[in-house]
Amino acid sequence: MVETYILNTDPLDDKELFNEKLKLVDDTRRKKVLRLSSESQKTSLGAGLLIKAFVGDITSYNEYGKPLSVETYFNVSHSGKYVVLTTANEPVGVDIQIMQRGRNKIASRFFSVDECIQIDQSHDPDKTFTQIWSLKEAFLKCIGTGIGQHFRDFSILLNGGNIKVEQDITDNIYYFKEYNITGYQLAVCCENNYFAENIKDVTQRILK
Repeated sequence: MVETYILNTDPLDDKELFNEKLKLVDDTRRKKVLRLSSESQKTSLGAGLLIKAFVGDITSYNEYGKPLSVETYFNVSHSGKYVVLTTANEPVGVDIQIMQRGRNKIASRFFSVDECIQIDQSHDPDKTFTQIWSLKEAFLKCIGTGIGQHFRDFSILLNGGNIKVEQDITDNIYYFKEYNITGYQLAVCCENNYFAENIKDVTQRILK
């Protein structure tokens, strides 16, 4: 099962709670948190807390500083006040994007022709832009290249709720799931098509 968890980091504005939770994460995460700006500190700490709760203690990192686990595949994303974590038995990618107006104007710089056409024909171009962006990031994170490569080398095709990726980067088959978060677009990509029906809000559990 592909499970996705969401954490609202607003409670971490409370310095006492922040410092209490900071003690729970590993040294690498703690040092990373303290190097960041105040807003980024909350999301980085939130990510560490989610990983600790649903993946376990992290003892190794890859060359890009991404935490690794030998027991499960997982991926983390954050935007605005939210941090999300997805776990699975196969490679998985997750991305959350806060909705913003006017971003559709830069589609031609980053998206394929087919994706730009879908945005131009949409009744809500900003929403479609953000939806495609989150799906693209989730896919790239799933295949392990990160968002710095191949961004225009494939196309996300929207057909109602039937989302497909047209690509020749890998030979694998990929599936997508979107979750409804007001004001945000949230997408998960995995080689496993058994997605949890609903996202789990674990704010109270993690930050109680």
